Formats: sequence, structure tokens, C-alpha cells
Amino acid sequence: MSWLCRPRNLPPGPWSVPILGSLPYLAFAMYRSPMEPHRLFDTTARKYGNVFSLNAFGYTVVQRCHSPAVVVLNTYEAIKEAFQNPLLCDRPRNILAEELNVTPGVASASGESWKQQRRYSLSTLRGFGVGKRTFEEQISHETKSLLDKLRKREKQPFDPQYLIGNAVSNVICSVVFGQRYEYTDEDFKELLAINNQQAEIIGAGGLVLVIPFMKYLRPELCRLFQENVKRFVQLVNKIIDSHRTHHDPKKPRDLIDVFLTEIKENQKENLQSHINNQSLTTTIVHLFGAGTETTTTTLRWALLYMMAYPDVQSQVQQEIDNKVGRERLPQLSDIPNLPFIRATLLEIQRIATILPSGVVHCAAETTVVNGYTIPKGAFLVSNLWSVHHNPKIWKEPSQFNPARFLDPSGYVIQRPELIPFSIGRRNCLGENLAKMELSLFFTQMMHQFTFMAPNDSSELSFEGISSITYQPKPFEVAVTPRD
Repeated sequence: MSWLCRPRNLPPGPWSVPILGSLPYLAFAMYRSPMEPHRLFDTTARKYGNVFSLNAFGYTVVQRCHSPAVVVLNTYEAIKEAFQNPLLCDRPRNILAEELNVTPGVASASGESWKQQRRYSLSTLRGFGVGKRTFEEQISHETKSLLDKLRKREKQPFDPQYLIGNAVSNVICSVVFGQRYEYTDEDFKELLAINNQQAEIIGAGGLVLVIPFMKYLRPELCRLFQENVKRFVQLVNKIIDSHRTHHDPKKPRDLIDVFLTEIKENQKENLQSHINNQSLTTTIVHLFGAGTETTTTTLRWALLYMMAYPDVQSQVQQEIDNKVGRERLPQLSDIPNLPFIRATLLEIQRIATILPSGVVHCAAETTVVNGYTIPKGAFLVSNLWSVHHNPKIWKEPSQFNPARFLDPSGYVIQRPELIPFSIGRRNCLGENLAKMELSLFFTQMMHQFTFMAPNDSSELSFEGISSITYQPKPFEVAVTPRD
């Protein structure tokens, strides 16, 4: 019978049943001991090995032994080997988006389409200074706006998610849309609201988008996802249409203008290209979402840990005061001289691991990883949380300890096993921008304010919420100006 078929040399894994595949095993394991997916993967790896496979909810039945099993990678070595393999750089088909005729953008495309879109997106972002110190002015404009709004919240406990999210999002908006938005702008508020809701719907690793069975298991969730996509695309196309009206190829204002020029040139030359009107829309959606969600979530974790570890916060502030002074705000040029702050940010990225299950890859062809056969079409999940919390790599990994990234002389230790932006050919497109933002937002907030838990707040919790990122539970903060 077809459901008994299993590709030879597939990584070992837990039991499965016809139609439902490994879903009953996962449900039973979660029932016995409720935990987030990345922790469940870590537990499963202890029994089946650091590379194991799951039956993707009955795919074997549908595709007659050509099973795109879910292969979970739980070590740095396995993830590095897999994600440097050019045959393992595809993305699974986004079934829900395909039903809406949404063309894959830079984050969801595969093969030549992905290569062309990534290459062009990177060159365009670099052309506007992203990742370079010349881009510091745009980030600093938003940090100062955030600092002003934080100052107005003195002695008024509040949830920082809204303010930080708006400030961070405006950085990517300045590159993509050529403008920043007031926090009260209705379209901007709607874009952020949809982005936040989509992150919750997609969940860890994004498997809900690529497993057909989810349409029947969670129809209301899939329907809401598609409604959000339609509205998000409408809002983005409204901005693109406005750009077309005032488009001057000789004076590009932002990424949209550059792409529009490229699209017109391709049409004029009658060239077939993956840089087209449809992929532009989706790429903007991806850049807006990724450029907002990950950095915002990391900064929220940073504030939470500073509140919980006031001695670390004090040491951070002391280093800023000693190396920068109180007369001006820290700049990017100061960061190399702030080793404890750099170590603190690295430790926050490690212990929080905001993308614990990474982003799903797909095998373009059958290949081998860690001695196992990875069949064509297999989904690959990188358990970054397992890497960042491996006691063989990190002493007492559950403890928050920035000093683990400092050598005895006080210099920063760059650990290759720390991979918050993933690794390999498909690592995060906005890694350099994110590093710049984290450095500037964090150091300037620490320079200007002390962050504390409100007096009447409950005990701080480090339990997270699994959405597309691993977010801290909502919390309130009280700010005290240092000047």
C-alpha cells in the first residue's frame, strides 16, 4: 500500500498513520507535555537523532512515495551543511497565496526567480546605503522620534510594542516607500495591524502556509490569512500606483522607483524577467514584514531582559557613559568601542532566538545531508533554538549571561554557532540593516532611559508566544529619563 512506502535512507523519525501522517504523534506529545514546537523538536531529537523526519500530514498518500517529508535539523553542523547546499535553497509552495494568484516575492520565490529577485533587491538596498554607515541618518531620525515619545511616557507604565514597532517599521518604509509615516497615519496603522496578525497566523516556521491539510484542519485561520493578504496587497498597490504617477527614472526616491524603472526597461526590450509588477508587490510585502517584525521582537526581548537584570542594564549604561559621554547620543562609530553592549545584544539574540524554527526550506532535488537522503520536495526546518541552547556549546544555556561573549581581555567573541539570521545561501536579506538598527535603537534607549517593571506589575515572564517570531508575552514598562 502506498502509505507504507518510505524513501530509502530517510532520516529516522516518530510513528505516523495513513492520511494524518505524524500529526497524531505531535498532538499526543503536546498533550502529554505542552510545549512550543522548537522544544518539541529538541525533545524528539534526543530520541531519534539530531536529524529526524516527520511525515508531512499524509503527503505520502497523495504523492505515492515521493514524500516531501519534514526534515528537522537540530545542530549547527547539520544546518550549515544543508543550507549551503544549492539544492536545498528553494521555498515550499505557498498554497494559500497561490489560490489568490499572488506571485512569489523575494522571500518566497525559488530557483532562478529567487536568484534574480534577491540579487536585484540586495543591489537596490545597498544603492540606498542600507547596511552602510551612510544610512545611519535615517535610522537615527527614527530613534530620536522614539526617544521623544518615550520621554512623554515618563511615570506612565505602557506596553512598548506599539512605539517600537512603529519606529522600526519606519526605517524600512524610508527605503521601500521613500517616506516615513506618522504613527497616527491610518494606512500605516492598518499595515502594521495586518502584519502583526499575519505573524500570529503563520506561526513557527510557516508550515501553515504550505500544508494543504491545514485548509481543512483550520479553515477559519486560512480564510483570515487570505483576507489579510488581499488587503495588504491593496494597500501596497495603492502606494505603487502613487509612485507611477510621479515616477522619474533619473531621480529614484526609493526601492519602488528603482524596480519600476527596471520593469519599464524590460518591457521596452521585450525581456522575460522575474522583476515584474506582480513580484514587486509581493517583495514589498515581504520587506515590510521582515523589516518590522524581527527587529521589533528582538528589541522587546532586550527591554524585558534589561528590566529583569538591572545589574546588566547598569553595566550597559556605565559603558555608554564612559565611552560616549552624556553630551551626545551614541553613534554607529561608537559600537566597536562598546564590547559589553555588543555582547549583551548577542546574548539576547541567543537566549531569545526569535526565529526558533527558522524559515522552511525545500529540496529542489534529491540530495544527501548528514549521511541521510533528503528526497526532492522535502521540507527542511532548522531548529535554531536547539543550536542556541545546546549545553555542549553554551555553558548553562538557560542563564542570561552576556559575559559568555567576552574573552578574559574584554574583547567580543564571535561564535559561529550563533546564527539568529540563519546561515548559508538563503540567510536573512536584511541582516546588515537589522544589526545597525539593533545597535542604534538599543544604545540610544539605554543612554537616555532606565527601564523598570512597574511597581504593581506581576512577575516578569520569559515564556514566549510562538508566532512567525518567538515573541515575549505582552508586558508593561516604566521609563525614567537619565538626563
